[in-house]
Amino acid sequence: MKRIFLIDCPGIVPPNAKDTEADILFRGVVRVEHVSHPEQFIPVLLEKCKPQHLERTYEVSGWKNATEFLELIARKHGRLLKGGEPDESGVAKLVLNDFNRGKIPWFVPPPFDDDEDKDSNGLQARAGRLGEMRKRSKRTDDDDSQQKAESKKTKTAASDEEAEEWTGLSQ
Repeated sequence: MKRIFLIDCPGIVPPNAKDTEADILFRGVVRVEHVSHPEQFIPVLLEKCKPQHLERTYEVSGWKNATEFLELIARKHGRLLKGGEPDESGVAKLVLNDFNRGKIPWFVPPPFDDDEDKDSNGLQARAGRLGEMRKRSKRTDDDDSQQKAESKKTKTAASDEEAEEWTGLSQ
């Protein structure tokens, strides 16, 4: 039962022409066990994930590159080869499997738009600060009473039209 890997997706994930080998591996299209040199994908993974997430997941800190990261994890988990050298390939497979199974949190920020201050309709947005509320304009009593009168007229006109159209169920 250990060899069963459930992929919950609406269909097969075909590789695109634009996808790199790392993208294909990270999407789970190719199994990590079939990759000949998994340690070559760790630098890309380190770029995708925040260091604090990796530090919290593996309880290691202070690495400068992918090789040091793999060595720290190998020593922490006791994954050493003969002579005390770290098993970088085995640890890289472990990290890639953890990434594919969701044990390492990561995200992709939304695409950057040059016109950030415009909404989808092309309207200019008001610049403001976080937490700032827009001040309401003061209305005069004349404007307020005029708007109420207009809304009453439209409501009565609409109800008169509905009464003329409705013949009831008694026919």
